[in-house]
Amino acid sequence: MRFFYFILLITLVACTPKQQAPVEKVQAVADTLITKVPLNIPPANEDLEWSSLIALMESLREIPAEQRAITLKNIKEETIKMHTAEWPETWNANPIRSRFTVFLTHVSLAADQRFDHDVLIKRSTAINQMMESWNVFAALLNEVNTSTLPNTAVDELVLKSE
Repeated sequence: MRFFYFILLITLVACTPKQQAPVEKVQAVADTLITKVPLNIPPANEDLEWSSLIALMESLREIPAEQRAITLKNIKEETIKMHTAEWPETWNANPIRSRFTVFLTHVSLAADQRFDHDVLIKRSTAINQMMESWNVFAALLNEVNTSTLPNTAVDELVLKSE
């Protein structure tokens, strides 16, 4: 008799459906996580054109969650191409290249990582981290680019005051 109750209990546990979070709710939360980070646009160069990379990263906000993995692979390929391209001498400094390498690492993590559960939320977090590292890189590149340009307005004021 105990054996019968044991089998009955095992059957009930095995046949009971598992309750999971609604996919739409999780996807909506994941989508709102991605839209929180606006992208900085660094200055362009003839060898390094950022527009396609920025367009791919911005498209992550609009595309369905199922297609994000493919777009992340494309972002990774584009980033690797830029990493191996010829960089201008002023941009080839250690802090700038190091920041781009950090960005490449975050792109690789977002594109290649296998998430076990809560895939959408974890991938959205990885995408946010990737975008934040891009913003740090772009801000550093903008800072270096503006500091190397002569400031004619300041120069004119100095000349007038003398």
